[in-house]
Formats: sequence, structure tokens, C-alpha cells
Amino acid sequence: MQNSPEAVEQRIQEWAGRLIEQGWISPAAADSLTHLSNPTAADLFDDSEIARADSARPLVTAFFGGTGVGKSTLLNRLAGEAIATTGIERPTSREVTFYLHEAVPLERMPPELPLDRVRVSRHSNANRREVVWIDMPDIDSIERANRELVLDLLPYIDVLIYVVSPERYRDDAGWRLLLEQSQGHAFLFVMNHWDEGWEEQIEDFSGQLRSAGFNDPIVLRCDSRPDFDRRKPDDFGKMEEILTALVRAHGVEQLTNRNEQLRLQRVSDRAHALLERLGETKTLDRLQDRWRKIWKHTLEDLRPGLEWPMQALAREVIGPGRIDRKGKKRKKTDQSAGELKSDVSETLLWDAWIQTRLLDALERLILEAEDLGLPGPPLRQALSSCRDELQEILIDSVQTSLRRSLSTPGHWLQRSGLRLFGVLRYLLPLAASGLVGYQLVLRYYEGWMGESSYLGVNFAVHSLLLIGLAWLIPYLLHRLLTPSLEKTALRGIRQGIAQGFERASKRVEQDLQSLKEKQRDLAGEGTRLIQALEEKKERDYEMESPPRSEEVKALFSRMLVAG
Repeated sequence: MQNSPEAVEQRIQEWAGRLIEQGWISPAAADSLTHLSNPTAADLFDDSEIARADSARPLVTAFFGGTGVGKSTLLNRLAGEAIATTGIERPTSREVTFYLHEAVPLERMPPELPLDRVRVSRHSNANRREVVWIDMPDIDSIERANRELVLDLLPYIDVLIYVVSPERYRDDAGWRLLLEQSQGHAFLFVMNHWDEGWEEQIEDFSGQLRSAGFNDPIVLRCDSRPDFDRRKPDDFGKMEEILTALVRAHGVEQLTNRNEQLRLQRVSDRAHALLERLGETKTLDRLQDRWRKIWKHTLEDLRPGLEWPMQALAREVIGPGRIDRKGKKRKKTDQSAGELKSDVSETLLWDAWIQTRLLDALERLILEAEDLGLPGPPLRQALSSCRDELQEILIDSVQTSLRRSLSTPGHWLQRSGLRLFGVLRYLLPLAASGLVGYQLVLRYYEGWMGESSYLGVNFAVHSLLLIGLAWLIPYLLHRLLTPSLEKTALRGIRQGIAQGFERASKRVEQDLQSLKEKQRDLAGEGTRLIQALEEKKERDYEMESPPRSEEVKALFSRMLVAG
């Protein structure tokens, strides 16, 4: 089913996989989700055999404790014979003993359990068919393998019976370790060697357990000396009664359901932890502000160092064979004005100095992101294409701006004056010549009629001066207003570099915005999956079947850690 806990868990795993792929979390962090499907006590049994027997699986109970507290003695007393090695034969337990009914199909031994350390003893007592008893190795053994084996087998246990003695009951390292590693297990506590104990010790031990989170812990007294007549009255029979009552009140199902609820809660908690690694979208907004400051400082550092390369590139772009404003002709070349040769552009506009400073700005941005609590890898991955395109962005902007600048040299007023004086340097000499010609004809006529004298040398000189000035003044003004190609190219290069830097900055901001959207989508998906898991968990708890009886509730209130 799509909304089953398993389906939701699978989707959470896929979501975590995308977080790894995009660099938000490490594979090790995602492993915390994959390792939550721990084995359970049900894995010890063949489901088909249990179904044919038309009964629930047995309750799996294990004796834990330190060296010399008498765990094996308790199991031998239960069996009525020596099925677990005790005393001088085995001062520290190194093997695991199973004691179960002959009809119980124990088909699947835990893979962590070495077969040479297993002893299986079966019985035919039908009254004890519903419980599987296990004698575990000493948890305080100096052999590290013993402790590792205990912790490996812990998920297969339903009820932990922790055994202490009057002499060592204050040594709490063992049961506190089990409590820390347990996953919703029920606990019973036994003070063995009761013939050496006192009621005050029971109260003291109970106080320790209450401080660890048990409301009203069950602490049983047991005297398992071989001499039955010398045994003090104890609670050994009560231990079996509690476990039998738990089984017959559907306690196994309740423990299984509770463990599943706890496991789903752990999945939810781990998913929450992964969700927190994504950070908040507001953090990326703050990162954009920091990027603008970083970029501003980078440009302030770059501009002085770019002045000479820009001038050199402007001279190179004009190219030999072109006449500047002063009328000097350069050596001819095949390069067209406004065309950047790749080798020239790479040498003058993009060198190791510029590249290092631009890439340093991106690295500072990543460091700022980590300082704000964002993981660096997704940002580095988002900026990877921008890093590769910085040179192309800069040179493309310069190329475009340079061609635009050379196609419209100077400003609009300068271009207007240039067009005006270009016309006047032809029009004014013609007008002056016309005026001189008119005066010449008019004075000749008047001289012929005797009304005035003929024109002399002075008129000729003044006429030539007028015509010359009418040509020279517009010509000089036109020449003065003609833009310098070098300056025009330099202006275009400056504008292009400014535009290129602006494009590069906006490209980074676009990458940050894209990353923000991905972050928001992933966070939204994770939140929805966690909510779906929580809702499913709540529904399963409300529809729990069979419902808890008052007897089971009373036992669980004493055997489970509060909260």
C-alpha cells in the first residue's frame, strides 16, 4: 500500500538518497536511516510453523547480568536440571543457552551468534511452552566479544531479566548499558542469592531504578541454592507468573506493536535530523547579502589591476593599418576592429591573477555558507557551472560592448556636431565662393558703367581668406570632434568588463536562488513524509489490536521505562 509505514519509509529512503546526490548530507548520515530495520524476536521463529500451530509466537526472555550473580543457576532451577554451566566450570559465561519447548520451531539462529557458542535445551512442559528462556554471556566480562555478543542479540529479546546479587547490586554499569541500548524492551530485575540479602538492599536498588526512569520497577527475590530445604521464601514462582500473564494477555503482540511504534519514531527522529541539515531558506537569503559584499570587495581589488590590460587591449583592438584621430597610420593587419583574438583576450583580460581572485570570491561564499550552518557541497555543486563559465561571460560581455561602442563612437552631442561640421566644411566654402563671385560680377559691372572703380588686390586677398576660413574652421572642428578609436575601444572594454562582472554576480545569485528552490522542495517533501509517517503511526496506535488489557497496562507501567 502506498500509505503503509513500509511505503513511507521507502520514500524517506529515496528522499535521503536525493539529499546525498545533491550533497546536502553525507552517505554516513543517511546510513542512520538504513540501519533502523533491526531484527526482532519474531525473526527467531518460522512464521509458517507458528501459523500451523494456530498460536502466537513465544515470549523471548533472557537473563542478563554480571559475573557471578547466578544467571545460569536461575535457568537450571527453572529447568530442574543442569542445562547451563555454572560455578567453577565457567566462572564467566561465554556461551548462549536456549531453553524452550520441544514443539517451538526455533529455525533461525541470529547470524551474529557463532554456532559453537550455542547450546539448545528443549523440554516437554506444556505450561512453559509460551516462553523461550535464554542465558546470556556476562555483560561485564573482560572479553570484549562477550559484550558485543550481548548487544548483537539484544534486538531478539522481548523481556530482559537483569540479575544482581546483594554483593554487587550497586554496580549499575551493566543494566544502564542495556537500558541505553534497548529498543522498548520490558525489564524484570532479580536479586539472586537472596539468602545473603536484606530488604533495605531491595529498596536501595529500587531507588536506583526509579532514578533511571522506572516508575515502580519489579524487583524479585530469588534463592537458588541447590539445597531446597535451606532456601528462603522468594519470588521465583512470581517471575514465571508475570511472564505467563503477559503472554496470555497478548503481551507479545503489545510488545511487538510498541517496538514497531518506537522504530517508526526513530525513523521520524532521524528524518527530522536530516531535515535540519538542509537549513532554512532564510539562510540562503542572508547568504545572498553576504555575496554582494564579497563581490564588491573583489571588484575593488580587481579594478586597479585591470587598467593597464584594458589600455593594452584597446590598442590591440584598433589594430595596425587603422588611422587614429591624429592621422597616423598603423601597420596593416587582417584583424578587424572590435574583434578579440582568443590569444589576446586570454592574455590581457583573463590571466591567472584575475582567475584566482574570482574563484577566491566563490570559495569565500562557500565558507560563508558553512558559517551560516549550510552544507558546502550542494553550494559548490550549484556553482560548478558558473566557475567554468566565468571567462566566457567576461569575454562575451567585452566583445558585445566593444562592437557596440565602435559602431557608435563618442556621445550623441559629439556625433551630432561631427555630422554638422562635416556638412559645413563643404557648404561654407561654397557659400563663401558664391559670395565672392557675386561681389566680383557686381563690382565689374559698376566699374564698366563708370559708377565705381574696379576691384583690386585687396579684394582678392580678402576673398581668398574668406573662402579659406570658411573651409578651415569647419574642417578643424570636424577633426577635433572626431572620436579617438583607441578611447572608444577603451570605453567599450570598460563597459564590457563592468557588464561582465555584473552578469557573473547575477549568475551566482541565480544559482543561489535555484539552490534555495531545491532546498525548499526537498524540505517540503521531507516534512510531508514525516507528517505521513506520524499520522500513520498515530492511526496504528489508535487501532492497535488486540487492545491493551488493564493487566498488561499495569505490568507495562512497571516493566517499561517511563516516557
